[in-house]
Amino acid sequence: MRAIIGAAFGVAIAFSSLGPETAQAAPAFTTKYVYYKVSGDSAVGIYVSMLKRGPHVKGEKAYAATSAESSQRGKLELTNSCRIIDYQYSVDFTIRLPKLTDETALSATARNRWQQFSNFLKKHEETHRAIWMGCASEIETRVRALRGRTCDEVEEKAQRIRDEVQNACNLKHVAFDAAEQKRLAKHPFVKLVLAPLYSPKPVKITTLATKKRKKSAAAALFN
Repeated sequence: MRAIIGAAFGVAIAFSSLGPETAQAAPAFTTKYVYYKVSGDSAVGIYVSMLKRGPHVKGEKAYAATSAESSQRGKLELTNSCRIIDYQYSVDFTIRLPKLTDETALSATARNRWQQFSNFLKKHEETHRAIWMGCASEIETRVRALRGRTCDEVEEKAQRIRDEVQNACNLKHVAFDAAEQKRLAKHPFVKLVLAPLYSPKPVKITTLATKKRKKSAAAALFN
């Protein structure tokens, strides 16, 4: 099982020359939750439903996913040197999660474990969001501090900062997902899904004496 983030950074730059400096704002964030419907009367049924209806990220199936669209605005001010004033970095998040249409069809155990798993996925994706929020704050802080002899130089430095922080942020997401896979494998809902695969089938044992009795009985039918 995997929960993958899909981060699409379409950075919209809105720099204009000069202009009065206003109070610096913190990064702006919005979050939209989108749910896809799943169904099933057992843990296995729900799992199969998630496989069929869950999101696809970078060509892979996912049980939940987070996408992020970023934008930025600010003004270039040139006096003795150039700097960006009134700079703000914004990110709009979309978190996609499964929603079970009817929990009453499940046993009490399956329902409880599904609820645990649903909360696990939500927290997982919100942690991805928190990672991006930290990266956005770093970008904003570093870009605000930039100074250069020309505004072209400042813009180039700002782009290098964004690329550097976003690349580092991607590595944080990868490391987080790797750690989460270990927790996922031990999750009670996952164990419930996998249980039928590991449950030994009852083996019918027939002793030699039983076979002989059956043979004698069969022979008696034809005597």
